[in-house]
Amino acid sequence: MANKGLLILTCLSKLSASLTLASEKIGKYLYIHYHPTEPLKYEKFNKAISSIYSCSIEMCGNIDVRVLVSTIKNQGNVLSRAKNVDLVFVDDHIENAPSDSTFAFIRQPSPLIDDSEIKYNNVVLGGTFDRLHVGHKILLSEAALRAQKRLVVGVTDVNMIASKKLPELVLPLTTRMKDVRDFLTDIDDTITYDIVSIQDPFGPTATDPNLDLIVVSEETLKGGYKVNEIRKEKNFNELAIYSIPLVEIKQVLKEKEQKVSSSNIRMDMLGTQFKQPHERPNLPKRPYIIGLIGGIASGKSKMSERFDKMGAGVIDCDKLAHSIYEPGEECFYTIINEFGNDILDDEGRIDRRKLGAIVFTDKSRLQKLNEIVWPSLLKKAKLKIKDIYDKEKRQIIILEAAVLIQAGWENECHEIWSMIIPPEVAVQRIMARNNLSEDEAKLRVSSQLENTVVVDHSNVIFSSMWSYEYSQLQAEKAWKELLTRLDIPAPSKI
Repeated sequence: MANKGLLILTCLSKLSASLTLASEKIGKYLYIHYHPTEPLKYEKFNKAISSIYSCSIEMCGNIDVRVLVSTIKNQGNVLSRAKNVDLVFVDDHIENAPSDSTFAFIRQPSPLIDDSEIKYNNVVLGGTFDRLHVGHKILLSEAALRAQKRLVVGVTDVNMIASKKLPELVLPLTTRMKDVRDFLTDIDDTITYDIVSIQDPFGPTATDPNLDLIVVSEETLKGGYKVNEIRKEKNFNELAIYSIPLVEIKQVLKEKEQKVSSSNIRMDMLGTQFKQPHERPNLPKRPYIIGLIGGIASGKSKMSERFDKMGAGVIDCDKLAHSIYEPGEECFYTIINEFGNDILDDEGRIDRRKLGAIVFTDKSRLQKLNEIVWPSLLKKAKLKIKDIYDKEKRQIIILEAAVLIQAGWENECHEIWSMIIPPEVAVQRIMARNNLSEDEAKLRVSSQLENTVVVDHSNVIFSSMWSYEYSQLQAEKAWKELLTRLDIPAPSKI
């Protein structure tokens, strides 16, 4: 399997056969030079680029397909590209020993773009560009194709991604900016690139008077018109606007968008291994302990129920903690000594709602309660783990513990799985479930770890934002992958 390949495509009717062959021979990168028999207008190249990328979704799997733009502007670059790949394809056959004669049909260095087309010196576009997909590639390629001197790309900063699906999974700004630059310089190194972060929807279009054209998608076309309103107010030239159609794709799941999108990619990451677990030499290989974390009302208990049915042992630390508050327990008296008799109900038991009203309005008091409860809770959890493993022979045990990270129990688990939902959704669920006011619910949510911190500590991530069935799919995906990694068969009970 070759690492890099170059496909010289002379006819779009041969695209499917060409990509099929290339996908069998190439493992990582496939560069494509589209070489029509005569110069074409931008519109024709637009259709060709979109067709190539759209077809690659089904034909090329995980191969990174990149349509060369510099070779459209100047065919001479094709020869230099051919020297830096492992395999060269001309349409649907392999050139095993490419030589000068292989490229004899390529005319002398000259653009393949019709001379009558309008040229733009400075082109601009913007986006989040999280995990570059074919929609991004088309947008960036079309912009680079039209830019004669400079292409300005605005990449949204963290303040602009909060409204997106699963914003916690969006790659860091520096990574996204680097990915954009690397892609653009790879497909066309003949122009200057200004890759900048943007904190508002307009970015450099509102400050740079030297821009000529803005490239947008169908979704952001209205934004292009708004840009020109702002530029008119500043006496800047009006930008020509070029709009690119969305790449539609049929999705079986109703939860997903019917187009190629980063949101769908992030949703696909749910239930998969987000990052490799750390080695835990302090723990025996079995039972394999998975810490399940997440905020209140995130769906941890429902997810634990799924894994219980699949064969895991499950320990609910919240329920286990209830026993710690019971009369006769060591923690019972320590808590009363610290917080007073006012937290007791008529039967002399600790009223957790009264206690919660104290600790959720004072972080120092919450920390004090945690210092009392957490050590005893960990002892009980360890005894429960041993009991389940010895008596039920469960090789995998889920330790459902919302406080696992704060309590410093990471080393007690082989890996960490987590549930995340947006804070505003958590507030609504808490109000409905616990019969709390909005202010009380917000206090509960604000006392927890932020989702970004939860994600940072997680090996596998789930979200209950969508249907019960979609959460079930996430669980099944994670369970199947885990059993494969641990080389464990999948009987009804493990």
